[in-house]
Amino acid sequence: MVQLRVRLKIEMRLICMRKFDSHSIPIRLNLLFSIVILLFMAIIGRLLYMQVLNKDFYETKLASASKTKVTTSSARGEIYDASGKPLVENTVKQVVSFTRNNKMTAADLKETAKKLLAYVGVSSPTLTDRQLADYYLADQDVYKKAVESLPREKRLDSDGNQLSESELYNNTVESIDPSQLAYSDDEKKEIYLFSQLNAVGNFATGTIVTDALTDTQIALIASASKNLPGISISTSWDRKVLETSLSSIVGSVSSEKAGLPAEEAAAYIKKGYSLNDRVGTSYLEKQYEETLQGKRSVKEIHLDKHGNMESVENIEDGTKGNNIKLTIDLSFQDSVDNLLKSYFNSELGNGGAKYSEGVYAVALNPKTGAVLSMSGLKHDLKTGELTPDSLGTVTNVFVPGSVVKAATISSGWENGVLSGNQTLTDQPIVFQGSSPINSWYTQAYGSFPITAVEALEYSSNTYMVQTALGIMGQTYQPNMFVLTNNLESAMGKLRATFAEYGLGASTGIDLPDESTGFIPKEYNFANYITNAFGQFDNYTPMQLAQYVGTIANNGVRIAPHIVEGIYGNNEQGGLGDLIQSIDTKEMNKINISESDVSILQQGFYQVSHGGSALTTGRAFSNGAAVSISGKTGTAESYVNGGQKANNTNAVAYAPSDNPQIAVAVVFPHNTNLTNGVGPSIARDIINLYNQHHPMN
Repeated sequence: MVQLRVRLKIEMRLICMRKFDSHSIPIRLNLLFSIVILLFMAIIGRLLYMQVLNKDFYETKLASASKTKVTTSSARGEIYDASGKPLVENTVKQVVSFTRNNKMTAADLKETAKKLLAYVGVSSPTLTDRQLADYYLADQDVYKKAVESLPREKRLDSDGNQLSESELYNNTVESIDPSQLAYSDDEKKEIYLFSQLNAVGNFATGTIVTDALTDTQIALIASASKNLPGISISTSWDRKVLETSLSSIVGSVSSEKAGLPAEEAAAYIKKGYSLNDRVGTSYLEKQYEETLQGKRSVKEIHLDKHGNMESVENIEDGTKGNNIKLTIDLSFQDSVDNLLKSYFNSELGNGGAKYSEGVYAVALNPKTGAVLSMSGLKHDLKTGELTPDSLGTVTNVFVPGSVVKAATISSGWENGVLSGNQTLTDQPIVFQGSSPINSWYTQAYGSFPITAVEALEYSSNTYMVQTALGIMGQTYQPNMFVLTNNLESAMGKLRATFAEYGLGASTGIDLPDESTGFIPKEYNFANYITNAFGQFDNYTPMQLAQYVGTIANNGVRIAPHIVEGIYGNNEQGGLGDLIQSIDTKEMNKINISESDVSILQQGFYQVSHGGSALTTGRAFSNGAAVSISGKTGTAESYVNGGQKANNTNAVAYAPSDNPQIAVAVVFPHNTNLTNGVGPSIARDIINLYNQHHPMN
């Protein structure tokens, strides 16, 4: 009975379950169908969105995915002197170029190199071990065997997974012993071509270096293009710097092989350059890179649905870059160069220049900043050889001597130490525990009062020392003890004024990598005092020219510039019409009054025209074609283990009442102490300029 009841209960449960299941099946099916319908509706909605509402957008995106653009640089613009004489030239040539298909394998490149060698010449190729290994591994079977022979740690990582393809390849290359690869001379030529083909990126175009192509070779390569995938004939150029006195400032251009400099590649690419573009790497070529760089040609590579290169379409032709014309006339530049050589050879003849590094001179227009000449003669102390060195005027630094005394007086005015044409006593300066500091004439003439104008005319050291002491907040008393607690502040004030004139600061010249002088961070009180009369900090000839130009230009400092303007190309590809003139750039105004500037100008005038027995620069006026104002400078130094020598320097401008030229001359380490050649050179440069461009 009990068993019967149990059985009945089980059967009832089964019946209920059957009833429940029979009801749940339609519900599940309906839910499933609903989900499927919703998915189909979503897909249809997406298709409607893509194919109807945003049809244009997706068609454009599809088209862009099936094509890519390749740019190629064109010939650079050229550089001319002020008269239109070329300083560089482009030599146009026909070359082999290669556009790489993204589907090309190493084996394909190997085959192309072999075929190409039948059409071109390759003389004495130089190959690296890596190039030999790459060529050897271009055969897939060889590469596979080489990989299999690698030790486990060179194939797999610590977890037993295969290394990345790049790591695996590099390890395989390292395992190859190039000395075991015995290639023939013809095979080495093929390897040379293969390496260049392999260096070209997907869809990029590169120039393949071969021997110069003959007309026959050009024709044969053009006709065999179907059998040489990616190979074509294109126009390239070589950059040649002509032998002139300005060669050193022209600069250089990267090679076809080097392309963009690695350290600047990212910045150039942001500007739209390609990795294989040739760019200026120094001086004018670098400074005016974007002007000289030609307009790139643009080709569009079309791909099929499988991503294979289908066709190449020329979208935009390239054009030669714009040209630049300099402010410097080669004829005047060469005249100055010859003048410097004549003076230097004369000093060599009397033994004075034996230990001199050379002689340098800069001439510029003080009102516009146009550089008129930047001449340098470098003397090799070991060989005695003399070579042109115009670049040295912006890269070499020298002790200036007394030429900077106007800046010291200017600092006195700025810092409230001096007032106008103030009178101070020119006297021996004796600090407690130190030797006397004298002007060159003090011992002969004793102590006497002088003005700021006379301090410049006579080139007083002691006037400058008292001014420097005043900047430190102290007044000179014989045998005084000097407090140096504010030495750093005082030197900062003095140097700040000097920088207003361009001394120890960037001149703003349109050349990269100019020196801003040698301004030591470590110094003592003696260094500070001697700096006040030009015997510590070092400056370039260009800085000294800007300094005197600032005085000539009524206290307005103008940035020097070598380029007069940017020009297009004429029909023959030469110098065309003016596109843009280089504007005059004002750097700053000296922080002194107009009357104070006129005191400096009066002092410079008296240096060359004064009638006193103490007047220091009458050499400026002797034989001058126009009125010259200037300042001499003699910086004492030693050579050859203690022999006395002078830097015989000079700065000048002319005509005094309407300055059109400012000149700086530096003649270092001249042991002929009786001959201050600096002023004479400056005078003769001004006379030369007057011959070319009369200033009266």
